[in-house]
Amino acid sequence: MLTSTANTLGLHDVSVWLSQRPLVMPHLAEPLWLVLLLVPLALFIWRWRARQKILSYADEPLQHWAMQRLTQASTTWRHRLRGRLIPFFWLLFWLALALTLAGPEVIKAKNERLATRPPVLFVVDDTAAMSVADVSPNRQARATALLELLGQALNTHRLGLMIDNGEAGLLLPPTGDANLFAFYLKQLTHLTHPLAVPHPDRAFDWIAQMPDMRGGVVVWLTSGDANSFQGALGSRELAAAQALNKADVRLIALTVAGAGGPLLKDGLPLKDAQDQVITSQPAQQRVAELAKLTGGVATQTDTLPQDVAFIRQAVSAVPNRAPDKNSAKSQRSLHELPLMLAWLSLLALAALSLGLKPLNGLVARLIRSNRTKLPIAALILVAIHGALLAALVFLPGGAWAADKPNHAAATFMSRSADAAEVAAGHRALKAGSYAEAQVAFSAAKGYAARFGAGLAAFRRADYAFAVDQLQMAVILAQTPSQKAQAAFNLGDALILAGRYAEARDAFNYVLSIKPLDETLSAAALTNRGIVQKMLQSFANNGKNSPRFQGYQAAKYGYSQDPKKSRMDKEIQKSQGASAGASQASSTQTQSATPFALNAATESSARSKLTLIHDAPAPLLDGLLRQQQYHLPTLTAPGKNQAMPAGAP
Repeated sequence: MLTSTANTLGLHDVSVWLSQRPLVMPHLAEPLWLVLLLVPLALFIWRWRARQKILSYADEPLQHWAMQRLTQASTTWRHRLRGRLIPFFWLLFWLALALTLAGPEVIKAKNERLATRPPVLFVVDDTAAMSVADVSPNRQARATALLELLGQALNTHRLGLMIDNGEAGLLLPPTGDANLFAFYLKQLTHLTHPLAVPHPDRAFDWIAQMPDMRGGVVVWLTSGDANSFQGALGSRELAAAQALNKADVRLIALTVAGAGGPLLKDGLPLKDAQDQVITSQPAQQRVAELAKLTGGVATQTDTLPQDVAFIRQAVSAVPNRAPDKNSAKSQRSLHELPLMLAWLSLLALAALSLGLKPLNGLVARLIRSNRTKLPIAALILVAIHGALLAALVFLPGGAWAADKPNHAAATFMSRSADAAEVAAGHRALKAGSYAEAQVAFSAAKGYAARFGAGLAAFRRADYAFAVDQLQMAVILAQTPSQKAQAAFNLGDALILAGRYAEARDAFNYVLSIKPLDETLSAAALTNRGIVQKMLQSFANNGKNSPRFQGYQAAKYGYSQDPKKSRMDKEIQKSQGASAGASQASSTQTQSATPFALNAATESSARSKLTLIHDAPAPLLDGLLRQQQYHLPTLTAPGKNQAMPAGAP
């Protein structure tokens, strides 16, 4: 009965608080609102001073009459009671109003162990890269099975689920309901796995802005696809990991991948527009680099029990969070109780002020010419109080300052921030923390930032991003020395990126700069000579070269030049990878055995691949798919034994 009545009056939280044992003392969320109590205190002081003034000036026989005029009281007991109740309810109203605005709160009674344990948010790679079957049965199924075990092992934590399929999607915020986590976990198998590059930076940026994840843990189950760490995308991921670190979120990464392999759809390899098989190769070093930025750890998948033990140990190493008394979700507001008291006080004041007389009589009494006037000090106090309330309620805090920004101050602060980031980047470079250095340089502007970011990316072996940053550094350079240094390092990055002709042009540009340091000039001459020799060697190898043109061979079946080698003739005879399995006749031939790829020819083919310089990866794979060589005796068939088509 009492509970239903409290719910009807909007006092549910109050009734829950009163039912707690032991009773928890509330605290104020905004205690500054208690200054409103100065208003009734000032009025009380004014009335007390007026009383003392009358007592000091009036004769003793007239003091009783003067006090009645001051209080507008009467000699009857009813009027005396009303004269005492009106100040009481007036004071109660101001007290209740101040407490309502101050926001009394108590901590919700719940599992304190669950509230202080760091929340765990699983970020699962859901792109097509998880379809690779380099782990059993494949990466996606392996990750789902691992999540089921982790849900049981980490049941003392609040668990959440987020996917990364090129865009970040939050399926479940951290919750203590294990059934909810199990429900959303089952939905992973029904989601589409788009052919997209993973963008964990979007997920990390989102998590860094989640208040519930402060002091929490992100368990990242990723394919570790190397394509997701290249160029500007890799730089954004470093910045996102740094944002997690600033938000006190630790990253624990597990690369759910083996040695890499082709992307699969319905059991068949996915191919690009050039009919090339799309593969996914894990980059465990990059994954570990991101985890290290947050103070976390990373590893590559082993067995499921070992993976669960690794993650559970890493999560248990994260310290528990202190109870958050300022969190709205962890507090129970009690403002309804003083608010109701304030309304009841107003109603009581209205009833006591009106009494049994009609309203027009009250109005007539208020507008009488001989009524007692408030002193000027009281009027000034009321005016100041009204102005303060209007300022608190109506002024758009900080809007006037935003309308007139100080551009000079903003420019100075921006330059100071850039200088601080560049200095932090240089310190990280000297310490060998190249990932931290790249994050710091990427957050700044100008030549020094772009040059430093290029050097950091070069040290991280991210040559594509190093080329981009050093190209901008060449453009932003203001002195010949800066241009020469940026262009020289750009040449080095282009060499390691495999862009030799552009590297030669970069060193030529360095040598064209005047004046030029002798040491830098000699180094540029040496590097240009090395690049020229490499280009000349490649030109000679491509001209009248006895080596295979692998991609052309795989595409055209060696039909352009069938006189290159015996293997060419054999592939032509059996129609190679372009025509599928050779359709050998079941009748015996006089002097020739139909071609069949066996252990001997397979070894010969692999030795031939060492001479191919344009990487025809589909060639041997296609042959092995079309003609299997697994014979029971692991030997080639005899001279007079013909192998039927499709024989195992």
